[in-house]
Amino acid sequence: MTFFGRLTVLLLSWCLSVEFSSPHGHDSTDRARFQSGSSMPSVGFGQKDGLMGQVPLTPPEELDASYWMDSARKTLDMNLRLKPNKNRAKNVILFMGDGMSMPTVAAARILKGQLNNKPGEETRLVFEDFPSVGLAKTYCTDTQVADSACSSTAYHCGVKGAYYTVGLNGRARRGDCRAAINESNHVTSINQWAQDAGKWTGSVTTTRITHASPSGGYAHSADREWETDSAIPAGCSAKDIAHQLVYNAPGKDMRVLLGGGRKHFLTNATDFNGTRTDGQNLITKWKEGKAGQKATYVQDRAGLMAINPAETDYLLGLFRMDHMSYYVDADHTEEPSLEEMTEKAIQILERNPEGFFLFVEGGKIDLAHHDNLAHKALVETIEFEKAVVKALKMTSVEDTLVVVTSDHSHSFTMNGYPKRGNSIFGFSDELSDLDWKPYSTLSYANGPAKTKYEDPVAHTRYNLTNDETANPQYEFSAMVPMVWETHGGDDIGVYAVGPWAHLLDRQFEQNYIAIVMAHAASILPSDTSSSTSSLQLSLFSIVFGSIFVFLSVMIS
Repeated sequence: MTFFGRLTVLLLSWCLSVEFSSPHGHDSTDRARFQSGSSMPSVGFGQKDGLMGQVPLTPPEELDASYWMDSARKTLDMNLRLKPNKNRAKNVILFMGDGMSMPTVAAARILKGQLNNKPGEETRLVFEDFPSVGLAKTYCTDTQVADSACSSTAYHCGVKGAYYTVGLNGRARRGDCRAAINESNHVTSINQWAQDAGKWTGSVTTTRITHASPSGGYAHSADREWETDSAIPAGCSAKDIAHQLVYNAPGKDMRVLLGGGRKHFLTNATDFNGTRTDGQNLITKWKEGKAGQKATYVQDRAGLMAINPAETDYLLGLFRMDHMSYYVDADHTEEPSLEEMTEKAIQILERNPEGFFLFVEGGKIDLAHHDNLAHKALVETIEFEKAVVKALKMTSVEDTLVVVTSDHSHSFTMNGYPKRGNSIFGFSDELSDLDWKPYSTLSYANGPAKTKYEDPVAHTRYNLTNDETANPQYEFSAMVPMVWETHGGDDIGVYAVGPWAHLLDRQFEQNYIAIVMAHAASILPSDTSSSTSSLQLSLFSIVFGSIFVFLSVMIS
């Protein structure tokens, strides 16, 4: 093991031992804490507190200047010792926290700390300690703010596409059937590149397996909502996303597929919940396509837990008709957690001596934000982190590149001036200086909660004083009324550890992520030479730009 590898392992081991010293099982006590809101600590401001005059909950050691100087020196010393890991990545794992904006990461780390009876602000999510951190620009080719489809094309295929489309270049626009079936507009994904190199591939999500984020890895569609044949417009010969997953490469050759969305695989002729009108049961078709091979289909947690990885070459798990449940609402005897699905996926994929590519999505972060359900979004983020921790424990940073990122931001924000240790679901320390009412630390620029927080007669802001803001079902305030809260256009974080992780420092376009992952694993196909040239040009631009800035400063 290289010095860099030993140092990185030591750092991550310390993080895991400190941040995850408590059990992470899905026991009833843990669920009850989340569900009731009683998980919030009694120290600091309560969920209805946050009024002026409170004393901040500051650890006493932080009051001394030496604490901060020593802490900074330790960080500096650690960073000075880091060396780039230029090993070939046998394995690549891409963790996608859907809608996991920077404010979401910050609020989730605070919640994590407060669940462990700490003020929270000093806590770190495990991927925040990865040695390489960058920022990705997420816009689509035709919109300033991305959706999960065009962004999926970017980080899966290395190509930016149009809003609402997956697996297509920018020439294809939303709903354009002719462009969708024109193969010259199709772009290949890292799943295909990995399979061509002999690697096994898998996709794990808490949304439908045919939803926007996972589908960018295997489908070509002019509309992300064409998940089933009944959703495709009359007269359009394009195949739906579920059909492509079962019949077309690279989907049909993926070794592990775990998530929700069973309804799009079932015909409405035989199943009340089925959406297909072509008479096909795609679960049966998937099994038939794997005849003579060690292939298994499961649809509940017991079935997943019973899987013997050593005797399983292909695994399809569809655990709900639609998206999987929020962690705080789920029956954990029926639905596996993201952590459990990730563990089973790695156990199967790691059997391949050539390595693997695995996509893991915490998709319910995004869906919670769309409904202004900040509590659920933060809990989903913490559950997402547990899956990252599980993967780190099961792999080595010497030969496994782990990338943790998001696809886009949200209109979610942390604001005001709450005291240190204030409940993340509480109020700011001060009242509004216009209507003299409290406001929550967490809020949204738009969303369904707008109508709840405005008096329809007086058109004045609703008084939140008596609201149970720590309740997971609580809708946090929004400014503009919308049926569904929108995404945000700000950059998202990219955290990386393992071979060639250092290439993900600085700011870059989102499609660059796919190219770096492929470069790290030596699976970048020859027909993407233009992409390779772009990569080399980007690296040259970074170096040249740094030299130019240095010379400019020296001259001035």
